[in-house]
Amino acid sequence: MISSKKKYLTMAILSAISSMSFMASVSAEEVTDSNLENYDLENVVIEEKVEDNNSNNVNTNNSILSGEFVKTESSLGILGDKKVMDTPFTQMDLTKKTIETFGGPNQPLQSILINNPAVRIQGTNLHNDFSIRGIRGNGTSSYLNGIPGLMSQFNAPTFFIEDIQFISGPNSGITSLPATYESSAAGGIVNFVSKKATDIPITNYRQTFSGKGSLGEYLDISRRLGKDNEWGIRVNTEWLNGETAISDNDMEARGIYINVDHQDEKSKSNFLAGYRRLNIEGGARWFSLDSKAIGKDITKIPNAPDANKNYGINGLAKEAFGYVLALNHEQQMNDDWKWFFNAGLNKNKLERNIIGKGSNFVITNDKGDVKTPLMSTQTDTKNYYAQFGVNGKIESGDIEHDLTLAYDRAWRSIGSAKDNYNGKMGSIVGNIYDGLYGENVWFPEIETGTSSKDRYWGISLVDNLKYKKSQLLLGIHKHNSIATNYNNKTGETKQKVSTDEICPTYGYVYQPDEHISVYASHSENFDKGTIVGSGYKNTGDILAPAKTKQNEIGVKYQNAGFLTTLSTFNIKQANNIDVNKGEDLYYLQDGEQEYKGIELSFNGKLADKWNFMGGLMYLDATQNKTKDGINNGKTVNGVARWNGIAALEYNPDDKFSIIGRAIYTGSADMYNEQLKAPSYMTYDLGFSYKTQFKDTPVTISAMCYNLTNKDYWTAYGNNLILNNPRTFMLSATFDI
Repeated sequence: MISSKKKYLTMAILSAISSMSFMASVSAEEVTDSNLENYDLENVVIEEKVEDNNSNNVNTNNSILSGEFVKTESSLGILGDKKVMDTPFTQMDLTKKTIETFGGPNQPLQSILINNPAVRIQGTNLHNDFSIRGIRGNGTSSYLNGIPGLMSQFNAPTFFIEDIQFISGPNSGITSLPATYESSAAGGIVNFVSKKATDIPITNYRQTFSGKGSLGEYLDISRRLGKDNEWGIRVNTEWLNGETAISDNDMEARGIYINVDHQDEKSKSNFLAGYRRLNIEGGARWFSLDSKAIGKDITKIPNAPDANKNYGINGLAKEAFGYVLALNHEQQMNDDWKWFFNAGLNKNKLERNIIGKGSNFVITNDKGDVKTPLMSTQTDTKNYYAQFGVNGKIESGDIEHDLTLAYDRAWRSIGSAKDNYNGKMGSIVGNIYDGLYGENVWFPEIETGTSSKDRYWGISLVDNLKYKKSQLLLGIHKHNSIATNYNNKTGETKQKVSTDEICPTYGYVYQPDEHISVYASHSENFDKGTIVGSGYKNTGDILAPAKTKQNEIGVKYQNAGFLTTLSTFNIKQANNIDVNKGEDLYYLQDGEQEYKGIELSFNGKLADKWNFMGGLMYLDATQNKTKDGINNGKTVNGVARWNGIAALEYNPDDKFSIIGRAIYTGSADMYNEQLKAPSYMTYDLGFSYKTQFKDTPVTISAMCYNLTNKDYWTAYGNNLILNNPRTFMLSATFDI
């Protein structure tokens, strides 16, 4: 199916290259990369260019920390660009170097995100699921250039991404509407920032080989033109095809993203347009355990099977395509005040999704036997977003106020399969050690219909007060939503819920000197509210949006090219549970889970030739309120107490580097402490070398993921995810 789009994609790429060739002939003065980022676009600053042997690695951003894995300044929602030392939250910004070093073509997105110690891998090549501080999230709970709802849940691309920004913990107060308007963003905010045109022209061609036979080709072209280089264009393309490290798991991807920015004395604008089609055959890695067999036929977590095997049959696949548009604009009104506008849309269609019922395969006993009905679904998602706001500074004596007022609206509609044919398409049977096969399998045609439409609007007011060595952040966000569910076969309205909620944010920062920052904060997040379904005494009632609240205290230290953050946090997340009242069963917002932890991260230069990145998180996740109190005090399912990451790079000279990484995930309780998924540690090892072919600079890189080829499970709630096997990746980047 992908091949039918090749002609149009090729025409788009050739058109972009032609445009680049034309712009290369335009003479203009060099200016620095404006780095137009999320919401508040950073000021243009002329800086000395620091260049290495490969001109693509020009560093004109003095916010990049020594070692070049993280930045010390990034966007903080509607507050705009803020230095890490000035914010009352745990904040991290992973750079392009981190993305390119750990983001192999066939690696899941989590291979990059895991460099933040608050993040835990919980996804595969098929899905971008992860957790932050123990709370689940995925691609759709992320942001793109500060705009919610534009990233995909399925194998989100990173070839057009410049850096990835994190704010740990719930924080609707500074990000306005949540990305998916549900609680999946409650663990933290992830913002992907697209590549912008640089002051020095770039024409890069990259070839990759990974897995058993996956070939990739990537173009990265950047030019600035016009008076004072005020216009910039950056084009990134992808062509990927072949077998991953998982046997018979084929992946095809075609994509093009074009970023255009403009800057002058009074305004900054950025426009991103992108299209991508993805087809993954096989590669299923999700399993669950038959809950009725726990304590009987299932007495332990079965040993992880061979990760090289493909646990799917011919025809099991996921195919999706979609496009995004994102616009950021900022207009200076005077020296102190400006207004900004952000808007975006995303249309994404999952047009083929054939997998086990519930998206996993069910293990029925200790031997590893499997029997699961098949399902086939489609999803058609449309997201629209618009935001308008003003920002300005007011001085009151020795106190400086940095005020932001923003209003935003969002629209979201989902179309789903009219019949997913659960149990009607045959089954997957077999054994996880001997192999799985299909039984009475057939693949029906799927029709879709609108299943839900949601509307959201909100208003945010934030004041960041500065007084000598102290900063006080005060913010409030008012949220309204109307969520409507439809019978996707008839189009009739099934349920409609209207809710509103207020979320405050406040924090305090004290900096006794330029190297130390001590902070404390409170932040919140909420979902869209719930209509009680059938089977309950209170069927049809509207439950208020469930809130997630966090209190955090921390200290940050930055000196001599090194940044360390140590924080302790407490998160309480409300949820809905079944409640028995006499002989009647109610569905009420009476549940609660609590996440208490300590998080440590450190990044920068250890010595002249040694760069380091790493961190550690201890997390105590507890079920405080459960149905009839049966599981009160037990661990939240699938949450490990310990996570750790350490990456060390050695640069013997300016051409050669060696990098190694170790990732540790502790054991995790499942099924309310009846079973336990074991801990595991994995290692990655790679190198890069800069050379020249005639007059063309070339960077040759190699990486081996899961160096020891360890087989292991990752717990995801009460599900088990089988890891990717050892994967080799080779690449050559030509700076033309």
